[in-house]
Amino acid sequence: MNVMNGIRTLALVGASLVWCLGEARAQVEMQNPQLEAGPTFYFDAISYASDQPGKSRIDAYVQVPHEEIRFLKEGEYFVGRYEVTISIYTLAQQLAHEHIWSVDVRVTDFAQTTSNRIYSLSQRSIEADPGNYQMTVQVRDQETRKMAQTRRSLLVTDFSKDSLSLSDIMIVSRLSTEGERRSIVPNISANISRTADGFFLFVEGYAPLQIDSLDLTWTVFNLKKTEMFKRRQSEAVTGRRTQIFLRIDSLNLPMGSYFLTIDAVPTNRSLASLKEAKATTSRTFTVRSVDLPIAILDLDKAIDQLMYIARESELSYVREATDPEEKRKRFLEFWSKRDPDPQTSRNELMDEYYSRVEYANQNFKHYLDGWRTDMGMVYIRFGPPENIERHPFEYNTKPYEIWYYYQANRQFIFVDETGFGDYRLRYPTTDLWGRIR
Repeated sequence: MNVMNGIRTLALVGASLVWCLGEARAQVEMQNPQLEAGPTFYFDAISYASDQPGKSRIDAYVQVPHEEIRFLKEGEYFVGRYEVTISIYTLAQQLAHEHIWSVDVRVTDFAQTTSNRIYSLSQRSIEADPGNYQMTVQVRDQETRKMAQTRRSLLVTDFSKDSLSLSDIMIVSRLSTEGERRSIVPNISANISRTADGFFLFVEGYAPLQIDSLDLTWTVFNLKKTEMFKRRQSEAVTGRRTQIFLRIDSLNLPMGSYFLTIDAVPTNRSLASLKEAKATTSRTFTVRSVDLPIAILDLDKAIDQLMYIARESELSYVREATDPEEKRKRFLEFWSKRDPDPQTSRNELMDEYYSRVEYANQNFKHYLDGWRTDMGMVYIRFGPPENIERHPFEYNTKPYEIWYYYQANRQFIFVDETGFGDYRLRYPTTDLWGRIR
């Protein structure tokens, strides 16, 4: 179908916009797998020294919230199943390691199946040669067959080449002690609650026998490289491999992303062989508010992202708050008026809205942030289309897509005017709900 003919035909369809969040994401089956949302999950990979000569160890963790798993009733249990695939590639795109495993989750209380505060955690250890890798992680729900995927680069350190070295940093979610034994539950998402009393870091130190203690300094910077926090402590070395726990007290940091470094030097540097010995390790983490969706790290940006559903007077009221706490209070008031189930601690509509914003940012970014693009705008308002027609290479026609929302009686046409994937909304041409451009 020619694009202009399509526009003329579709122009006969007139319907006012309805704000349809709610169940759209769960009900639709997408023909375009790129837009089919799989289970949200969190992943972390931490590199340690290995007991095998010439190798290092990767501890890979996958965390899936229960609300992202489809549970079925089996006898007295509710059972959910998902499959994890971890693929590790060299920079030359050669497959170096692949691990596939299935996870069964069994609970007796139905409320646990829909909780975003309860999660399934699984872990695998992988012996690997030191070097730089690309890692792909896939999680597939066995019942819905929907799959989500993430990629990240991975540096596996050679801990044998330096006299003193530190492993990667693990952020600890929960630490318990029984006698001399310590049990660690990692914080895989690296999201730290602003209301937390504090949290622990775990790192391993690898030191030669002549070092009996280390002076450790850990520092937190914001993304502008401004120092926000700094502490020092000494740690006794218990052998070639020393397990180190560092406590960070409540930082009271604003929401956002931060950079953490840990530096170690021998306490006794009088020996000539130790004067140059030092080690550094680092990682990022985020600080968030417990009563806001995980996707929100910048409140001002989250307020701007309300433009598709908020009146200008409502936006002005929130923006004009005199201090950050008042602004946060007004923001939550906006959403509390739209809470579909005020009896629960979670505002499902707010969570759904910002999960769509996050998806748009990940999938529709071009010259603008994904949420500001035309495809992002429609996705945030309507969710995943129920059907997509793609026309990328038709003769004498610019690439275009048609998104269909049958239940809402809506169709949207996007045209790539430049040929560089910048799809602009061409139908409808009016009532574009706060369009950016």
